[in-house]
This record gives sequence, structure tokens and C-alpha cells, in this order.
Amino acid sequence: RESWPVARKPYKCIWCGERIPVGEQHRHEISKYYGLQDHRWHRECHEDAAEYFRGGEEEFSPYDNERPPSAAL
Repeated sequence: RESWPVARKPYKCIWCGERIPVGEQHRHEISKYYGLQDHRWHRECHEDAAEYFRGGEEEFSPYDNERPPSAAL
């Protein structure tokens, strides 16, 4: 299940490990893969991860990737 809510409290991005601040729209993913997973992503981190997986990768290390520059900046 995927949604794009606005954060009501701070969260940690699964891709880069940086904080998702209150008021920021982000991707929230709940899935079943070796158990229940509940992840949140900055918009730009989700786009970076999608590119990473299109390159043939199947797994990544949580919180261990660089946060790409935001397109809004």
C-alpha cells in the first residue's frame, strides 16, 4: 500500500536516514516482504531509489544512501 500524506510528526527517511519534517508531503509505504514493512521516503529519495531499482538492483541498505538535491531548490 502506498500513499503520499503530509507528515503530522517527524519521521526518518528509509533511503537517506534524514528527518522528514512536520508538514512535508512524503511517500508512505506499507508492504509485506519478509514480514511487515512500514517505510517513509522524501519525494526526491523515492525518485532516486526508483532509478536505483531500474538499474537492476534488488536490495539496498536502509539509511545509508545520500539524499539527492530537491528539485524544488
